[in-house]
Amino acid sequence: MNLQSKNNAKQALSNLKMEIANELGYNYDSMNDKVESNAPQGTLEGAAQNVLAGENFGGMMTRSLVEKGEEILMNQYNSQNK
Repeated sequence: MNLQSKNNAKQALSNLKMEIANELGYNYDSMNDKVESNAPQGTLEGAAQNVLAGENFGGMMTRSLVEKGEEILMNQYNSQNK
């Protein structure tokens, strides 16, 4: 994979993370690759909400990536069987 492809893939993944964070109502910091809740940061509640945000976000990322993979495989299968 060349450098341009790697950069494109990183940007696409970053965009996907931002979309999912927004859907769930969380903040995505692309510079630090972190998802945070809207709870006050630096507090116990904020830390707990960040853990929950990470769990929700990770689950949604996994579902989204699996759906996209299934879609690609189905498109390949359908194009080969025409």
